[in-house]
Amino acid sequence: MRERLARLTGRLWQFFRTLFSPLWRFLGRLGLALRKLLTWFMYYPLFFLTMPLWLPLRWLWDYVRPVLASGWRFLGRMGLAIRYLLTAFVWRPFILLLVEPAVWLVRDVLRPFLLWLFRQTRRFLGWLWRLAAIPAVWFWRVTEPTRRKYGRRFNSRWQVTKARWRVRLKRPSPPTGAEFVRRQPRSRVHSNRTVRVAMAVATIALILAVGVISMQERQGTAVAESVTIILTPTPRPETPTPVPTIAIQLTPWATPDPTTGGGAILYSQHVNGNSDIYMLPIGQADPVRITTDPAPDRDPVWSPDGSQIAFASRRGGNWDIYVYDIAAGKLRRLTRDKGYDGDPTWSPDGQWLAFSSYRQDNLDIYLVPADGSSSPFRLTRDPAPDFNPVWSPTGGRHIAFTSWRSGNQDIFLRSLDDATGEQVLNVTESPDAHEADAAFSPDGRYLSYVADDGTIPVIYARPLNEDYSLAGEPVGLNLQGRDPVWSPDSQSFVAVYDRGGQSFLVAGSKDAWGVTPQMLAADGRIESPSWTAVNLTPVMAESLRFIDGEPDDQPLFVEALARPSRNQPPVKLFEMDVNAPSPYLADAVDQSFAALRQRVIEEAGWDFLGQLDAMFEPLEAKPPPGQSPETWHKAGRAFNLYYREALGFEPRVEVVREDVGSETYWRVYVRAAKQDGSQGEPLRALPWDFQARSGDDPLYYEQGGKLKDAIPAGYYVDFTALAADYGWERVPANPRWRTFFPDIRFWQYENWQGATWEEAMAQLYTSVEMRRVFGGQ
Repeated sequence: MRERLARLTGRLWQFFRTLFSPLWRFLGRLGLALRKLLTWFMYYPLFFLTMPLWLPLRWLWDYVRPVLASGWRFLGRMGLAIRYLLTAFVWRPFILLLVEPAVWLVRDVLRPFLLWLFRQTRRFLGWLWRLAAIPAVWFWRVTEPTRRKYGRRFNSRWQVTKARWRVRLKRPSPPTGAEFVRRQPRSRVHSNRTVRVAMAVATIALILAVGVISMQERQGTAVAESVTIILTPTPRPETPTPVPTIAIQLTPWATPDPTTGGGAILYSQHVNGNSDIYMLPIGQADPVRITTDPAPDRDPVWSPDGSQIAFASRRGGNWDIYVYDIAAGKLRRLTRDKGYDGDPTWSPDGQWLAFSSYRQDNLDIYLVPADGSSSPFRLTRDPAPDFNPVWSPTGGRHIAFTSWRSGNQDIFLRSLDDATGEQVLNVTESPDAHEADAAFSPDGRYLSYVADDGTIPVIYARPLNEDYSLAGEPVGLNLQGRDPVWSPDSQSFVAVYDRGGQSFLVAGSKDAWGVTPQMLAADGRIESPSWTAVNLTPVMAESLRFIDGEPDDQPLFVEALARPSRNQPPVKLFEMDVNAPSPYLADAVDQSFAALRQRVIEEAGWDFLGQLDAMFEPLEAKPPPGQSPETWHKAGRAFNLYYREALGFEPRVEVVREDVGSETYWRVYVRAAKQDGSQGEPLRALPWDFQARSGDDPLYYEQGGKLKDAIPAGYYVDFTALAADYGWERVPANPRWRTFFPDIRFWQYENWQGATWEEAMAQLYTSVEMRRVFGGQ
C-alpha cells in the first residue's frame, strides 16, 4: 500500500509539475516585464527629479571621503600597534607561564595516572563481580517460586486498583436531582451478531440448494441432446529454424569472386553530420561522391536500365522523392507533399515508383508514375506503419515491405492484383525477432531480409515459387549485417557490416557461403546499397560526379582551447548557459556541446538541451549504489538529459531500446515542434514504456518496463545520431537496469575524444588532487 501511494504521489507530482511549469515561466517573464516598466516609468523619473537633492550631498561626500579615509587608516594602524603590544607583553607571557605548564601537567602527569587508576579499579570491580555472582545466582534460583507467587499476588492487586481508579476518573457523575429507575431482570434477546450469522447460514444453504437443482437440470439436458464436443488444437505456424551463423572475418577476395557480376553500387553515407550519395563501380577502390547538397540525401536506388537514380532528400524543405536522369544530367522533384516521403523502389519496367509516405498521421506505401504525370495513390491502409517497400523483379505484381501490423516487425508480401489489399502474406512471422531490409534476388527466387533477435542481426533468404508463394523454410546466408542487396546475376550479394564505429561493404557468394570479402571501409554510416548491372562509361561517371556542384564541407564545430594558467592543468572548466545543478564542461568539449545544442534547436524547433539533470561533478561526489566513482562527469565530459521529458503523460521524448550483443543501449528521439514535415521524420520502431515499471503487473517491473502498445504519431528527431555527429556518445545500461532505475542511463552522454578516463582527469586536476581523493588509483 505504501509503494502504491508513493507511485501515485509521484505521478501526481509529475502531472502538476508539467501543468504549472509553463505557468511559472510565464509569471517569471511577466515579473521581468513589470520590473522593466517600473524601471522606466518610476525609477528613472524619480532619479532625475530628486537629483537636485542628493547630487550636492554626493559632491560633499566626494570632498569629505578622503579625509575620513585617512583618519580611518590611522585608527587601523593604531589598533594594529596596540594588538602587537598586547601580544608581546600579555598573551605570549600568559601562554608560556600558565597555559603550557598546565597542558604538560594534564597530558604527561594527570592523564596517565587517571588511566592507570581506571584500569586498576576496573580489574578490582571485575574480580568482585565474579566473586559475588556465585551466591547471587544460587539465591535467585532458590527464591524463584516465592518471587513468582508474590508477583502474581501483587500484579492482581495492582490490576484491581487500576480498574477502580479508571472507573472513578472516567465514569461521568449523574446529574443533580436525577431519578434512578430500579433495576429489573431483562428478558434475553438475541444480539445483532447472532441474527447476522443466522441469516448468512440460511443464505448459503439456499444458494447451495439452488445450485444442486440447476446442475441436475443441466446434466439431464446434456444427456437428452447427446452432443459430443471434440477439442482440436489449432495448428501453430512453423517457426523458421535458425541456421548457425559464422562471424564475419574480413578477408581478401576468394574463389569464387562474389563481385564478378560487374556494374556499380549506390549507397548513402553519413559524414560530418550530413548524408550524401556515393557510387562504387565494381573493381574500383575509391567511391565517387554524387550529391553535395547541404540537405541530407539518402535511400538511393538504380532504375532497372541504370539510366536514372531515385533517392529521398530534404533539400526542398521536407522529405521528398527526387529522380536524376544520368544522360540528360537533370534532377527533378517527383513528390511535393508536406509529409515525409522516402524509401523509393522502381517497378521492373521503370514506369512506376513505390515509396513510404507519412500522410494522415500514418506511414503507408504509395505508388507514383516515374514521370510524375499523376499524383501518388495509396497502396496500404493498415493503421500500423508500413514502410521500406521492395518491388518484385519478375512480373512486377508483388511488393514486399516492412510492417508492424502483426504486433511485431515482420516482412509482408502484397499482391497488386488484389484490389482490396486484404491478401497480405506474412513472410517471416516470427514473434521472437524483428525483420527488416527486404530485398528480392533479380531472378525472383529468393527474398532476403535481416532478422534481429536482440543479439546479432543475421541475414536470411526465403525461397519463393514463380507465383511468389513460399517455397520452403528460411535459409541462413551465414552473414551478419544489414541492408542486403543482390547482384544483377543473382549469384552473390552485398551487405553492410558495422564494427568499431565503422561501416563495411562486404560481399557474399551463393557458391561459397561464409566467405565475405571486404569491398569498402568507411568512417561514416553506410545505408541502402543498390546494385546495377550497367557498367558505367566515363561519360556517365562524369555526369554523376557532383551533380549539385563542388562540395563545400565545413566542420561542424572547432574546439578552441584557452591558454592554461601557469602551474595549472592544461584544460579549464567553462560555465554553460543551461539550467543544470553544476553547468560546467571541460574546455575540450564545450564548443561541441554548444554546437550540438544549436543543431538540436534547428532540427527539433525547441531547446531540448536547455535543461539538464547533471553535468559536472566534484571529485568528492559519491556515485549511486553499485556504480563506479570514476565517472566522466568528474572529467567535465558528460551530461545527463532531463529524463522526465520521457516519462510524462504526453512525452516530448521517446526512447527506443536497442540490444547490441549482450548490452542494452537506448536511442533517444525528440519530438519536433513543427509537425508539418519540415522537421524530423516518423518513427519506425516501438518506444520503451518505463511507466509500466510502476504498474500493477509485476512482470513489467522485472523486465524494466515494456514496449508501448503503438508507435506514437508525429515527427521526431534522432537525438542520439545528432549527438554522435558532435562526438557525444550514449552509454550502455548497467546489467541491473530492470530493477534499479538509475542504471537505465538512457539520459547519459559522454565525449571521450579517444582519451582514457585517467588522461581526461589529468587535464583538469593535478596528481596531488587525484591521490587525495582516489588514493593510489
